[in-house]
Amino acid sequence: MNTRNQLICAHSTVVVVILTLVGLFLMPGWLPPPSPAMDAGQVVTMFADNTQMRVGLAIFAFIFPLFMGLAVAIKAQLRRIEGEHHVMSDLQLVSAAVGVLAGQFPALFWLAVSYRPGLSPDTLVLFNDICWFMVLGATGPAVLQPLAIGLCILGSESSQKVYPRWLGYGNLWLAFLLMPGVLIPFFKTGPFAWNGIFSFWLALSVFFFWMMLIYVYTVKAIHAQQESEKRVVESSRRVPGNVEAQGARA
Repeated sequence: MNTRNQLICAHSTVVVVILTLVGLFLMPGWLPPPSPAMDAGQVVTMFADNTQMRVGLAIFAFIFPLFMGLAVAIKAQLRRIEGEHHVMSDLQLVSAAVGVLAGQFPALFWLAVSYRPGLSPDTLVLFNDICWFMVLGATGPAVLQPLAIGLCILGSESSQKVYPRWLGYGNLWLAFLLMPGVLIPFFKTGPFAWNGIFSFWLALSVFFFWMMLIYVYTVKAIHAQQESEKRVVESSRRVPGNVEAQGARA
């Protein structure tokens, strides 16, 4: 198995984390996000001639698909656990792909409404609501991916430990912490609004912490796989030599 390509995919995580924070939150000035309780006039002002916001969203839209690199590397390592019946590894990969779309579509919608000045305030408010519902409220894929990873790790019957067992429990805990996002459509203020402590600050913190944690342990697992494959190759090279030497002595 080509572990070098796995490492390339895994290391893309660092780029995704940095540029997502910069492009989606810092450049548009959305840390924290604008309040869901804003009136139409405030939403119009937010999108009026905001070049820095558009540049940031364009960066995010371009770079966020690299999240699939980490998901592919995780899949390769989970398949070492599952063997030929790689159900959970496939499930986490599909969840990651859907999650990428849940980030790409809002970025493109925001870019589209900022591309056409003069849209009605009601249209801007509608699209802004839809975008935040997708970015922070579409929690299904975000929950399903760590859930699949956690169940795979904890369900391992293999003698080789690809990931530490505690990381399986950590993934299940992350899935639980992301669930408050489903309440976003029901609140405009408070801790469950899209700029609230549970739906935004907690979700954002644990998600990016999880990305870096699973990245570190995936890279460790890939390096361990490299060492294991090297030992197998070296062992296979020594065996024919020993056979030949025994034949010469005979």
